[in-house]
Amino acid sequence: MRVLVCNVACAIALASTGVAQSHAALGTTAGLVTLGGQRSEQAWGGVLEYDPNPWLSLYAMPALLHVSDTASGRTVSRSGLGDLPLVAAADYSSPAPGSPSIGAALVAVLPTGNAACGLGSGETATGIDVGVGLSPGQTHLSADVSHSISSGAAQSTVGAANVTTLRLEAGYDVAPRWTGTASVGVDVGAADSTLGRVIGAGVRHTLRSGIMITLDGSHGLTSAAPRWVLALGFGTAFAGGSPVTPTTPLRRLKTAFGGSTAGKITCR
Repeated sequence: MRVLVCNVACAIALASTGVAQSHAALGTTAGLVTLGGQRSEQAWGGVLEYDPNPWLSLYAMPALLHVSDTASGRTVSRSGLGDLPLVAAADYSSPAPGSPSIGAALVAVLPTGNAACGLGSGETATGIDVGVGLSPGQTHLSADVSHSISSGAAQSTVGAANVTTLRLEAGYDVAPRWTGTASVGVDVGAADSTLGRVIGAGVRHTLRSGIMITLDGSHGLTSAAPRWVLALGFGTAFAGGSPVTPTTPLRRLKTAFGGSTAGKITCR
């Protein structure tokens, strides 16, 4: 399974709604995925973010997908909406040295895509996520654990049923406004065929306006994980140190396709 993703996320700050310290942002994503030499997916999606207060963030990530599946020398293609991931993430950062933080998130993936056409899972998926972070000096560390709590979990967004994902991410400010990152993702659970192992690396540059430019890549170590992923991002949606938001490096790569799955195209 070989995957190439170009993820261009433009987060644009919108006007305040009048609630103290509330904030909204908009992002876009574009990507290409090839699975096993037989299936390919192209996606154009968005990241809609609303922060009603400093400790709560709400996300919706709609996506338009084009999927192609080749079997017996015949290629079938379909286009349409993918599933819709929704995330509510809460976190708290302490003013203590190192800015330790803790966060939790609820994830739901609505079956807005046509599963028969390979555009979604066909079922509502839900999951939970908890994590911690620490930023001593120029170093930024985070760890989180997510778990699917429904039988129809979309593998690209929440994870297969009864699978727990462990993620470790580290960043270092190598120069003013420049941060290098490294990450590891490991799935554990009952179904070995759905378990993934991923390593990743990237770089982030912050412009004077506060907009960030990010370049992230990952390599899958098992057949259930994307073999290669490359993502380019631009915007303010990558700000903040919460370990449970969908804009952290590994999770950003995983949610680029709005809950798409590797199911066969059987619709007409």
